[in-house]
Amino acid sequence: MSEKISKSSSALKKLTSEQLKVLASDIRADILSSVNANGGHLSSNLGCVELTMALLASFDPLKDDLLFDVGHQTYTYKILTGRSLIHLRQIGGEGPFSNRFESPYDKYCNGHASTSISVGLGMDIAKRLDGDKSYTIAIIGDSSLSSGLSMEALNLLSTQKNSRLIVIINDNGMSIGKDIGFMAKKFQNLRNSRFYFRTSNALGKKMSKHRWTWKLFLKLRNLKDHFKSMILKDTVFEAMGLKYIGPFDGHDFINLDLAIKKAKSLVENGPVIVHIITKKGYGYPQAAKDSKGDFHGVAPYFAEPNSNPLTIDFTSLKENSIRELMQKDSKVFVITPAMEKGSKLESIFKEFPNRCLDVGIAEENAVTLASGLALKGYKPVIDIYSTFMQRSYDEIFEDISREKVAALFIVERCGLVGGDGESHHGLYDVSMIKSIPYTRVYMPFDEETNRILFEKVAFCHNVPIFFRYSKEALIKTKNGILSENYVKYNTGNYDAIYIGVGPKGYRVIDELGELAIDKIMLLNLLPSDEILNELHLTEYKRIYFYDSYGIYEGTAEVISDYLNRQNFTGQFIPYTFKKDFYSFGDNQSLYERYQLDVNHIVTMINRLEN
Repeated sequence: MSEKISKSSSALKKLTSEQLKVLASDIRADILSSVNANGGHLSSNLGCVELTMALLASFDPLKDDLLFDVGHQTYTYKILTGRSLIHLRQIGGEGPFSNRFESPYDKYCNGHASTSISVGLGMDIAKRLDGDKSYTIAIIGDSSLSSGLSMEALNLLSTQKNSRLIVIINDNGMSIGKDIGFMAKKFQNLRNSRFYFRTSNALGKKMSKHRWTWKLFLKLRNLKDHFKSMILKDTVFEAMGLKYIGPFDGHDFINLDLAIKKAKSLVENGPVIVHIITKKGYGYPQAAKDSKGDFHGVAPYFAEPNSNPLTIDFTSLKENSIRELMQKDSKVFVITPAMEKGSKLESIFKEFPNRCLDVGIAEENAVTLASGLALKGYKPVIDIYSTFMQRSYDEIFEDISREKVAALFIVERCGLVGGDGESHHGLYDVSMIKSIPYTRVYMPFDEETNRILFEKVAFCHNVPIFFRYSKEALIKTKNGILSENYVKYNTGNYDAIYIGVGPKGYRVIDELGELAIDKIMLLNLLPSDEILNELHLTEYKRIYFYDSYGIYEGTAEVISDYLNRQNFTGQFIPYTFKKDFYSFGDNQSLYERYQLDVNHIVTMINRLEN
């Protein structure tokens, strides 16, 4: 049925309530099948099916601007705007988030949280200036709403009395895991105010069958809202001067229709907030019962038992290292911005509840809070994904580096991240950090180098330190001459030297075997001239550098600049990503597409050396 509907979302208006329920079930089956085959965001998409259908039945997706915050809940939207999820997150298939270059139905590119209200307000202002009366709708989750960016946008929205922006809060009580903080409590209070919510739901179903009873219901609804305002305190939105309606049942088409009709009426006189209650994972019992976030993002074949054998990866290795730090030193304090689950910190949070803090989707706050801890003698560990750390550049610059305080950043998901694509690839952090004074960046490639970095680098210098980790399984390595800056594997006074970074960098050394060149694994990714002098690089005729975890403007540029200043006359041959955005797909296919896979690098070096 979804294939027939996809050609025209207006066809949704012609369906009966029972037909809509059948279609919703059909869409959920499509989502489950596609995510099981390709991986992706499951719970958020299952919870947003009816809401998306209702929006498409009420708005024109080409004329109006439907903005799904983050974009990780748009699978239903993709299906109903004529796209297939068969090759979801795979090269040549549909992307994981909204992408305006993928479809005219997607109005902006996203992947990070809390941007929809700001973007929507900007669009709304532009349309008002042009005399465009179309609707702008920002659909945002309750956890994304707690972000500083969302609060800034709402604060400005409250001054825009002529705005036609509708903000729909998709309230499921969770981000990846449980929501935290003031906003979460506010939403919990609203969700618990069910006496008027249930009354509306029951009456609406009965009285919507006839025109005169429906009109009567709307009047009763207004009376009930007045009664509610007399008993309950204003919501945070009403306190900001914004019109608020709700909550409405996000899995009931009659309630959703009422909510949208009322919003359309109210927005003629200024912006309106619509509160919709949904259930993350709705329709799939395992996901619906999940309170930890296990079904937020899933790997392929998640529904097939024993299909994903457990492997020890760098995230697990890092977890043990942080635990050891905290056991040895009572001043170590862990902070993460809504990544407790993704960064495997749950056990640490349980073991050290007073020295761990999840600040929610608030990366900037995480870093500046760490600065305050450091200024009072504590040793903050900020565990954060590479892609999300981009949002805290100013705070690292002003509140950590300029303060000259020690902080340890655990930078997760470095390099390519596969199906999440260009908004999530962790390729840019080294080049970003390189511009900040007093910073040091390291990347271990095995258990031993991770150990040496935690022992000899973490909090051993009064500067911000960054440890980068890729999402890969641990590899077995041979012993080399180990220091905190690099590992030497052989020095035979050859004409050429190979310098590698990370696990893939080491795999090249393994594959090169007995090739007559020197081999180095670099741990310090922003090496000083003094460190590079130790490697005697200017004495070589050819220097091969392989970094599949970053762009050229990172470590490669540091080495190139050094060689230029030393009047190096040989060849510097870097294998890195160019400064660009890179699509989604499985990592191996992406590495092969950009000729940065291990086999290609080994072939190229062998060809040049033989």
